[in-house]
Amino acid sequence: MFQAFELYVYDKNLTFKGIIDEFISLRWRRKYFEAGEFELHVAFSKKIEEFLHEDFIIARTDAKEAGIIEYWQIIDSGDVVEVAIIGRFLSSILDRRIIRKRINFTGSLLDGERKLLTEMTPFSNLEIKETELKSEKITFQCTYKEVYSYLINLSKTSTIAHRIIPDFLNKKLIYENYQGLDRTESQIANTRYEFSDDKSNIENVEYTYNAKDKKNYVLVGGSGEGDDRILVEVSNGQATDLDLREVFVDASGEQMTEGTSLEDYKEQLKTIGRENLKRETEVIEVTAYSNDYKNGWDLGDIVNIIKENWNVSLKQRIIEIEEVIENDNHKIFATFGSPLAEALPDEEEVSYEY
Repeated sequence: MFQAFELYVYDKNLTFKGIIDEFISLRWRRKYFEAGEFELHVAFSKKIEEFLHEDFIIARTDAKEAGIIEYWQIIDSGDVVEVAIIGRFLSSILDRRIIRKRINFTGSLLDGERKLLTEMTPFSNLEIKETELKSEKITFQCTYKEVYSYLINLSKTSTIAHRIIPDFLNKKLIYENYQGLDRTESQIANTRYEFSDDKSNIENVEYTYNAKDKKNYVLVGGSGEGDDRILVEVSNGQATDLDLREVFVDASGEQMTEGTSLEDYKEQLKTIGRENLKRETEVIEVTAYSNDYKNGWDLGDIVNIIKENWNVSLKQRIIEIEEVIENDNHKIFATFGSPLAEALPDEEEVSYEY
């Protein structure tokens, strides 16, 4: 059994319940835009049985994030009884809340996040931390949406992530925003970092280029019928022939509300169109050595990735980091994606509708 560190268990009121000092394996998967997830395998015992409760919390001393138990499975193989304890990280609790009334918001994107959080049915111990990060101006209208999914969309738009951190001392959950660092040569503020064969910091690499879902022209159909239907076009440049990839989006459910001008309504449809523009994707998965994890690079950082014999040289954001601890081995798998926001508006002030 692996015994590199201890896991601490708390109940849903953040009261300490005990320690797991031995486990068979641990999978700890951090995600930049979404809630991470974990899977813990331990030998069954009366002590472990006391921890098998919905919404109990698993914490690590070397991690800010903590996991909340969502389900478990007891497996009797005949020789040993094993328990798999599985869940997601704490920001996943926001999928238990919906936006219960119509919200019209104009302001900074991060203030918009806080508007959603303060309007939802509250968690009694959730504290929303103020942030000094800067975000673009945004206008949105939303009703009856799931708070968790909406916040993920906002994060992907701004490239500013969020997480919920437990404060066990004060028995609070802290919602905070954070942003990965640019560690490429295009800046001088942060120490640079590169994954490459020359740096001897990668074990295995998997690279995927995918243009299957690429769309660079979107025709959006709004309200109205026949020749009277309101249509808008959104495109990335002036592509032709094989380079042109078109898609139609039916947005007839987006109706003009009272007081909305035709110009503003078309802008709303264009926003929907921009959300459906899709680039080709380049995804790299790396089995990385762990000696400089969280020191030289961390989740959300933008780094250089160079694989010279494949003619691959990219600047990518670290969007997932998965640790697998099993049989006295500790492996780290990093997944990289685009460093850019998913929806890049043409105007400084934009509207988003999810």
